[in-house]
Amino acid sequence: MADIMLRPDLKTAGGEVCDIMYNGEFVGTLTLVYRESDRLKGSIHLEQQSITITNKNKVYEFVQSYIQDVIDAYSIKDCEVLVSYSEYDFVIATDHALQPAIFEVDALADLHQDEVEFEWVSDENRFEDFDADYGLDQLDMIEERKKNQGYELVIVGENRNRVEYHVYDKESELVAEVATHVYGSDVVGDVLWKFDPFVEEMDLVTELIVADFNEDETDSFVFNMIYKGETIDTIELTHIDLLDLVDEIQVDALTPPNPEDYTIVMARDDGDTLTYEIYQQSYGGLPIGTATVDVSSRQLTGFIDFREPGDSDDRELIASLLLDELDKEKDYETFNVSMLYRNKLIDEIWFETDQFH
Repeated sequence: MADIMLRPDLKTAGGEVCDIMYNGEFVGTLTLVYRESDRLKGSIHLEQQSITITNKNKVYEFVQSYIQDVIDAYSIKDCEVLVSYSEYDFVIATDHALQPAIFEVDALADLHQDEVEFEWVSDENRFEDFDADYGLDQLDMIEERKKNQGYELVIVGENRNRVEYHVYDKESELVAEVATHVYGSDVVGDVLWKFDPFVEEMDLVTELIVADFNEDETDSFVFNMIYKGETIDTIELTHIDLLDLVDEIQVDALTPPNPEDYTIVMARDDGDTLTYEIYQQSYGGLPIGTATVDVSSRQLTGFIDFREPGDSDDRELIASLLLDELDKEKDYETFNVSMLYRNKLIDEIWFETDQFH
């Protein structure tokens, strides 16, 4: 059963702001402003990149119950809470602020005096932007990434308008089954995963499938990512999307991560434990991850919980910048940091003192 909780961030006599946590991971924000025996207004925003469509309804049910408790406790007569499930448009915040101040709303919840009922207006089948680093004429780059990841696409069935694939990892284990249908110049496919995939894993498999089709004969692709019978993501690409990405890939492939693009800010000091928020300028005003470090000994250990995983070069740079911040607070001999994304280990880095002194 999923562990859902509200972590208070700011609370006053007339309102509160809470982080919404799902299985220990930040997925959104609840903001309420209320006046006893009168009105309650607020908002719920879930980060689209942090929680699946399937799981978001579980969170909605939990938060709806909490709001009903607030209504009952304060005898609220009039209640209205706006609900959104999307990426943030932009954030207005001071340098040290850790939470969003403004965002775009794309769903509305109507709450009434005696009973709270949500009427969802958001599109359950909206397509997410596909931002993988690829282009149809960049086959050499795709091949290199495929070798690094270890994924291999194998055709297991083919007829006039249907192609079936198996995707194997570097240990030759089956990771996904793919069935694609060709409707003229459009390709529609289902990817059945054997495990709950990362975003980058879905992106990579999509690259491999797209690269197997003739770019001159195909105008669009739609892929449904399915795990345990549920669609966890839908990716749509058009021919224009593919062409527009080519120039970006050529630049990104040659540009190393920029240290000035990142800022690491201490959020909490609990004595033996330090907590840092990690910001990326190009990502916006929200933190892309939270670092928690045990400094109780000279052998420092910790983990970084990423909301945006980046690639291995980005993560290595972030770990080095974090070490620079720790150097201001604590003498150490070694530092071992684990990198997590959606509660899964994606990287681990070990530092020794003589590398930085």
